Amino acid sequence: MKKARNVLALTLAVVLTAGALSACGGKTSSAPESAGTTAAGGSESVAPAAGGESARDTLRVALTSEPPNLSTCDHDSLISVGMNMLTFNGLVRIDNASLKPELDLASDYKVENDVDWIFTLKQGVKFHNGDDFTAADVVATLEYAKSLPATTTYTSNMKSIEAVDDFTVKITTNEPYAGLLYDLGYHFNWILPKGLIESGNDFNENPIGTGPYKLVEWVSGDHLTFEAFDDYFDAERKAKIKNLEFTIIPEGVTRALALETGEVDFVWETNGADAASLLNNPDVKVEQVDSVDNVILFLNNDVAPFDDVNLRRAIACAINRQDIIDGALSGYGVVNYSAIAQGLWGSTTKDQLEYNVDKAKEYLAAWGGDPASVNLSILVTNETRVAVATIIQSNLAELGINVKVESMDTATYFEKWSSGDYTGLIASWSPSNALTYVQRYVTDRRVQYAGSYNNPEMNKLILDAQSTLDDDARMEKIENIVSIVNQDSPQISLFQSVWLRAHDAKLQGVVLSGTGYTDYNMMYWAE
Repeated sequence: MKKARNVLALTLAVVLTAGALSACGGKTSSAPESAGTTAAGGSESVAPAAGGESARDTLRVALTSEPPNLSTCDHDSLISVGMNMLTFNGLVRIDNASLKPELDLASDYKVENDVDWIFTLKQGVKFHNGDDFTAADVVATLEYAKSLPATTTYTSNMKSIEAVDDFTVKITTNEPYAGLLYDLGYHFNWILPKGLIESGNDFNENPIGTGPYKLVEWVSGDHLTFEAFDDYFDAERKAKIKNLEFTIIPEGVTRALALETGEVDFVWETNGADAASLLNNPDVKVEQVDSVDNVILFLNNDVAPFDDVNLRRAIACAINRQDIIDGALSGYGVVNYSAIAQGLWGSTTKDQLEYNVDKAKEYLAAWGGDPASVNLSILVTNETRVAVATIIQSNLAELGINVKVESMDTATYFEKWSSGDYTGLIASWSPSNALTYVQRYVTDRRVQYAGSYNNPEMNKLILDAQSTLDDDARMEKIENIVSIVNQDSPQISLFQSVWLRAHDAKLQGVVLSGTGYTDYNMMYWAE
C-alpha cells in the first residue's frame, strides 16, 4: 500500500493569519487504520492533574543521532531544538497542534505605531539556578542573540529592546514587521539568565533556563538524562513524568526492536520499513504525522560548477522524487518540487522544475560543461538520508554526473555546512509559516550557512513581504518570491516528510507537531 499523502489535503493551520499577529489585550493514500494520522498527531486521553505522576516516573526515548549542541544559539538542528524545548522558554512559543504563536513567558502584548511591541511578563518565574526572571533577562538574551551572526534571520528585524520596568519589555522593529511573534518563538530567542550571559556560562554544557526539565547528565555518544523542574512556572504544562532518558540508537531496526522489547518507550524517528511490524503490535502505537518538513538537496552555490543555474536546473529535473519515496521511505512521503513546503499559506507550484530527464539534458547542454567533470559529494547524517542520497546518485549517473555519499555525525555535518566545506548535503527545513520559510533565502543566511542562495534582489522582495501587514497582499508577494527561487534552484526540494513516531501504547498526551517537535512535558503514563 502506498502511504504517500496528498499534501494539498494536509489539515495544517499554519498560516500567518490576522488573528495570530494582531495585538491582544491592551506555525495519496489513506494511512493504516491503526496509526494516528494528522498534521499534529496525538494520543487522546484524560491527563492527570497538572504536575501529577503515575507509578512510572521515567520516559525512555530513542534518538537517531546526538544533538550537536544544547545551547539556544549555536545550532539549527531539529534534535537540538527538541532538547532546548525541555530547558528553555521564550516570550512566546509555537503551539505544536496549531503551529500558531501562543504566549509563554509573556502574559500579554500590544502593538503601538506598527513598530513598538510592548510585552508584559509573567511574574514569579524562576530559572533552574534559582534566579528570578525579569525584563533584564529578556533584554540581555535578545541583545546576546543579535550579536551572533547565525541568528540574523530571527533577530535582524529587532531594532532595539528596552526594559520599561521589571516586568515590561518594549521591542521596536526596524519597520512594520509581520513575523516578530514567530521569531520570538524560535529557539535563538529563548530566554537565558542575564547573570550567566555576563559571566560567560557555556549553555551547551550548562543549559540553564526556565523550562520544565533540567539537564542531569550528558554522556556524549550514548545518552542524555533530564529531571523535572519542581519550580516550573506553568502549572498546566508542568512535567508529568519525572525523568527523561534519551538514548542514541542510529539503526532504525534496532530502535524498533528496542521499543518492542521494552528497552525504550518512545522512538522519535521510526523508519518506514519498520512500521509494518510495529503497526501489528498491540502494545505499540504508531503516530503518522503529515509535516511541513521539506527535505532538500542543498548545493554549495559558491563552488563551481554548482554556481551555474543551468547545472542546478539539470540536477533538479534529473531526480526522481517518487523513486526516493518508494525506495528510501517505504512510501511515507510527499513529492515536492517547489522551494517551500506545500500546505503552507503562500506555497505555490509556479515555475517549479519537475522530474523530466529530457529537460535535464537540455539544461545540461545549456550549461555547456562535461558532466563527467562534475563531482558531487552529498553529506548525510543517518541511514534514511544515506538511502535518499544513494537514489540521487543513481539518478544523476544517467546524466554522467559523479556522486559520492558521505555519512557522518551531526556535529561534523553542521560544521562542514557552516564553513562551506561541502558540495552538497541532504537537509530539511520545517518553519511553521511561509514568511519564516522564505526569509531563509536572504543573503544574510550565507553568514550562517556558507554556499547559500546569493541573490541580492531577493533581499528587497523579502523585506517588502515581511513589512506588508495585510495577510493577502503579503501572501501574493511570498508566492512571487517562491516562483523566483523555483527558477533559480539554489537548492532542490525533494519531498515532504510523513513522520512516524512510535511509542508504548500506555503513553498518553502525545502531541506531534507538523514542524517535527513534541512536548515531552505533556506526556504521561496511563494508570
